[in-house]
Amino acid sequence: EIRTSCFEGGKADFNKGDIVRIYMGVEKLGTNKAFGVNYKNLYHDCKVNDILRLDDGNMELVIKEKDESTKELVCEVQNRHTCKDRRGVNCPGVHLTMPYLSKQDKDDLIFGCENHVDLISASFVRSVQDIRDMRSLLDAHGGKNILIISKIENTEAIENLDSIIQASDGIMVARGDLGVEIPPEEVPTYQRYMIEKCRKYGKPVITSTQMLDSMTHNPFPTRAEVSDVSWAIEQGSDAVMLSGESASGEYPIESVNMQTRIAKEVEKHFNYERSSYQAFETSNKRVNDAIAAAVSDTAILINAKLIICFSVSGQTGVRISRTRPICPVFVVSSDLDSLTHTMLYYACYPYHTRKVPQFTEEMEVLALKIAKDYGIEEGSHIIMTGGTPVGAGKTNFMKVLTVRSHDSYTQENEDNEL
Repeated sequence: EIRTSCFEGGKADFNKGDIVRIYMGVEKLGTNKAFGVNYKNLYHDCKVNDILRLDDGNMELVIKEKDESTKELVCEVQNRHTCKDRRGVNCPGVHLTMPYLSKQDKDDLIFGCENHVDLISASFVRSVQDIRDMRSLLDAHGGKNILIISKIENTEAIENLDSIIQASDGIMVARGDLGVEIPPEEVPTYQRYMIEKCRKYGKPVITSTQMLDSMTHNPFPTRAEVSDVSWAIEQGSDAVMLSGESASGEYPIESVNMQTRIAKEVEKHFNYERSSYQAFETSNKRVNDAIAAAVSDTAILINAKLIICFSVSGQTGVRISRTRPICPVFVVSSDLDSLTHTMLYYACYPYHTRKVPQFTEEMEVLALKIAKDYGIEEGSHIIMTGGTPVGAGKTNFMKVLTVRSHDSYTQENEDNEL
């Protein structure tokens, strides 16, 4: 990520029409006359009339001249703004030749491997090669199970979206920087586009940035923010993410609670039938996909309170998640890495067991135990799905169970296997 140098006194005041020079390097402090950037090839990558946006797009510069003798960019300030130390610099439409991973990035990734982090958020991904470079480094340092969540923040990433999604473990719709790189009125359209693509490829998608921004300093959100969160969920986001609201805001708990309340309200009125149909129609239409759709449809018809899937790889849960099921999905597996992966998906909850049951009778006993532990009331229906023999890609059955006292389990549920 390109950032400015620090400034004398920690900030600099700029006015519209000011001329400011940008030098390559951050060794010296900047002023409102000249400041540096941490990317030394910015001079070569940019051309006259290119636009630079600083501090989340709050300050705009137009390059008026490239000073060959000093290798500085001479820019005109387009609006009044106070810029603080190390603010981000966006270059809309400029192809940057910088390597994706800096030395600091590589050191940070190795640190993550050594400390067994679960996932990495990859900022400013441009192409599938960026993901491959990161994946290779992680794999080489024992991080083959670390997930890569690619943040879509620039036009290059949008142009290469399909290949990036397929190479990533998940996608983040990072609307902050994306809205600086492209016209802000286009962000909602691209948000929907990215969510649809992720649903198609069966990858989790996180929608983020300024979702409840006013709650950074206020105890209640604006109505527009509530609608924004609601729409992101309605479109099919697996997760909605808070940033400054919970990281540094004055009302972090209230922000999380509000986000949760909005999500629960949306899910009360969600069109589950349509979502299940769309998920199957955009799938590969294999047996596993058909069973996932059948599980989801049956859950709607019988008002199931829980879906429990036995899956070594966790992929059964992932497929069911794509349908946007009406109830929670417990993914039962002995593989902790697979369970960590499923946590990113809509409605999925991990359940670790030392060994996945091999026979349906054993699965039934564990499924009913999970239901009772989860607080499912007696008389409620749950759905169990999995495969026999147990193994990756072996999903081949579903079974409806009714939560009863232990003595009535076997007799009542014998006829419910499909």
